[in-house]
Amino acid sequence: MEFSYEGRRQTPPARATFLTYGFVPTTATVVLEQTEVMRLESDFYLGDPVKLDTAIRASLVLRLSDVKVNGTPLDVGSDCRTETPLTSHEPEPDRFPGPHIVLDGFGLAPWEGQPEGYQLTTGGPLTSEVTIPAFTGCGTSDGEDLNRLFTAAISGPGNYVKQMQGQTCLVQDLNPDHCAPDGQPVVIPKPER
Repeated sequence: MEFSYEGRRQTPPARATFLTYGFVPTTATVVLEQTEVMRLESDFYLGDPVKLDTAIRASLVLRLSDVKVNGTPLDVGSDCRTETPLTSHEPEPDRFPGPHIVLDGFGLAPWEGQPEGYQLTTGGPLTSEVTIPAFTGCGTSDGEDLNRLFTAAISGPGNYVKQMQGQTCLVQDLNPDHCAPDGQPVVIPKPER
C-alpha cells in the first residue's frame, strides 16, 4: 500500500497549530512522506458481533514548511524534516524491524445491524502514540541552523495520533456512490479528536 497525493507518496498538506515552549503560537504546513511500503494486517474473530483488529505499519518522515511564529513568517528552508521516520511501540519487533509507526483500528460487525469502529473497507478511526525524532535540514537562507530549535520544540514521545480513514476504492470495482473515477473516495471523513 502507498499514499498517493498528486503523484507523490505523501499525505495532503495540513496546517498544524501548537504552542511552542507552551506559550508561543506557531503554525506550520505539515506533510507526512512515506519512505517504505505500508504493511496492513487485519484479523477477525468470529462471534456475534465479529471483532476486527487491524494494524497498519507505515514508515513516515514529517516535513515542515510555511512556518509562522506568533504570526511572523520564519524561513525554514525547503528540506526541513525529521532525521528518521516517526516511531511507535511495535509489539512484534523481530517480525517488523526498523523505524515505523503502528496505527491500530478496532471494530465490531454484528450479524444484524450497523458495524461500529474501524472497518478495513469502509474506514474509520486509526490511533497510535508516536515519537517524533530530531529535525534536520531546517535553516534560513542566510545560514541560520534551526534544527535544534525544532527538535527542542516538537520532537519527543507521547504524541497521540488519530487518523480517520475513508472508504477504500478498488480500481476493478469503482462504485460511483463511494468512489470517483480517479479512485478517490467521494465522501471524505471528518477528523475526530
